[in-house]
Amino acid sequence: MNAALTHIKLMLILCFCSVWISAQCKADTSTTAVSASAYQTLFSQDADKTQLIALSQKLNLGETVRGHFVQSRQLKVLKKPLISQGQFIFDQTQGLIWQQITPFESLLILKDKQLIQRDSQGRVQISKADASANAAAMGDLLPSLVRAMLGGDISGLSENFELHFLITDKLNTEGQWQLGLTPKDPLMKKAIANMVLEGSDVLQSLVLLSAAPNVTPQDMTRIDFSALSQGTLSETELAQYALAIEANKP
Repeated sequence: MNAALTHIKLMLILCFCSVWISAQCKADTSTTAVSASAYQTLFSQDADKTQLIALSQKLNLGETVRGHFVQSRQLKVLKKPLISQGQFIFDQTQGLIWQQITPFESLLILKDKQLIQRDSQGRVQISKADASANAAAMGDLLPSLVRAMLGGDISGLSENFELHFLITDKLNTEGQWQLGLTPKDPLMKKAIANMVLEGSDVLQSLVLLSAAPNVTPQDMTRIDFSALSQGTLSETELAQYALAIEANKP
């Protein structure tokens, strides 16, 4: 398989943003995974324009947003989920930074159709999304998904995804909503069959399913977001994006 395409797929699974977890990850002994079947009702409901407009207003956090994440990856071959956590930054101009802190450190930067990865040993690897037509297509989808999640650009998603929206009586008591996304592109659908965004006044979580909700068992990743905040990039944050520039120097 083309190396660039492999890394783009990894980024899609990791960051949404994302199911890239090393074998060093430890199983959580207290977390109970939610069954993928819980989303069957969601994917039977179509989203209408009015709902998407309202949701866009909720998710619009501005040009720059940062926060923390806890990622739980449930594999069908494991009894307990694998847990990692860290922080992220998304800037409309600079791109996406995904920094894992535990159980080991790693840094991923998506900028200008490039994926820059720095591991816990400080080694840097670069993957270019335009190395092949297929990788370029997936590289185009990824930024649009991030902008939709964190910048409120929901309408643009309908070009690449079938959209589903649900607010049940139970969910509505807490102002909860679910937005389901099924990729239209066959290549992307092989990497991620379905995605679910969940939240209330702000985005709270992203769920990635390896198959349709009624298929069991299957791999499932849940990323919970917290401490979301806005504001211009600090010098420290700009220095992290500068890694992408340094990595491209001869």
